[in-house]
Amino acid sequence: MEAIPQSEKLDSRWYPRFESVTFEDYEKLQGSKEEREKQQAQFLAGEIENPQLDYPELDTFNFKEREETLVALKEDVLELEQNPAVQKIYRTKINEVLATLRMLRAAKEGDDRTFSRYADFIYGELAASDVNYVLHSVQEIVERNLASEQEERRAAAERLHAIIGSIDTTEDDGVDKSILPEGESIEGHIEGVDEAVEAFEEALQELAIDDWTVVVDTKTGLSNFSVSQEHKIVRVPSEEKLAARNLSKKKLKALIAHEIKTHVARRHNGERSKLQLLGLGLDRYIKAEEGIASYNEQLVMGADEFAGIPRYFSIAIAKGVDGTPRDFRRTFEILKDYRLLSSKKTTEAKAAETAYNDCVRIFRGTTGTTPGAVYSKDTAYFGNRDIWTLVSQNSDVVEQFSIGKFDPTNGEHVALLTELGILDEDLRNLEGEEGNS
Repeated sequence: MEAIPQSEKLDSRWYPRFESVTFEDYEKLQGSKEEREKQQAQFLAGEIENPQLDYPELDTFNFKEREETLVALKEDVLELEQNPAVQKIYRTKINEVLATLRMLRAAKEGDDRTFSRYADFIYGELAASDVNYVLHSVQEIVERNLASEQEERRAAAERLHAIIGSIDTTEDDGVDKSILPEGESIEGHIEGVDEAVEAFEEALQELAIDDWTVVVDTKTGLSNFSVSQEHKIVRVPSEEKLAARNLSKKKLKALIAHEIKTHVARRHNGERSKLQLLGLGLDRYIKAEEGIASYNEQLVMGADEFAGIPRYFSIAIAKGVDGTPRDFRRTFEILKDYRLLSSKKTTEAKAAETAYNDCVRIFRGTTGTTPGAVYSKDTAYFGNRDIWTLVSQNSDVVEQFSIGKFDPTNGEHVALLTELGILDEDLRNLEGEEGNS
């Protein structure tokens, strides 16, 4: 997208101030690699009831300064911004970031219930239609294994059936999974980390993005590819971690579609649009962001189920969708059975490791000891079905996905951006750029 002159930006007065205090909340909930590995080993060995998750980043995080800056910015926007749409967009976004600060402060103080309430405010509470679909999907897996010839799978299915088998699930109005694509045909596996780095760097060059860096993780033990919006970094797992995954060339292309052609491209195009805030994201854009990223990944990989079900299910079980909220240990026991049944090839040990990692993701920010108190960010990944539903209703909407970080399923986002003339104008810019390439 061709950059719009700074003088024509609708929020040139506010965006630099806002950007200076933004942060990625999940990055502040990472722990010491050594301490986290120690806790995992003790937990899986049954030596401790729940792991003690450490959050060293919160010890030096400047809560007060960021909050004061945001409050002052909000006051100025409400007093001085003449465009009501821009004013509303910034007001709701600032409120969301203020809530995120308070959520992280609760994590630092070990206040699980306050942390969880703020997380639900930011990322949304469980939606009945989503819970319905996810539980129905899990019930199908359970039913297929109730008569398994393998005793451990049969026992796991029986335990899960006792918990969720009696919960009624019905068909809803969302799109059926028959819409999902077969994917591309790409043979072979990558040879090592250098090939992965080169592919990611080429993807950035292809999109003319020169302010992002690809780095190999050697400190945190990262197993998955990820991006840091705060630091404009694409993280690639180490040679050792990649070797363990035996990554295919097809999966590498799918990851590029997910990380670069979605997360990075939407940031890049958003900052270059009339409304720079589209680079960092409008309020509560994350569900669509992850939904679009997995949509783009599925176009390459193919899929027979919507993305995000395991993560959504883990949060639903912890919150007590069956009437029993759970702490880390009790959630783990259920997810261990689910992970065993979800793959024909997995072992009990691997299922336990995966379930532990699931629990770390949803209980990060808490002590892990308060039943039902979780970090609900991972519900966003099931936004994939909402995106496929939207595409099934109007395939032309796909052209808007790259404009910036907004939620095309959110009527208010669409109305505000339409009022500002952004969707049509920036879409024309993107189309013109593609035509000249």
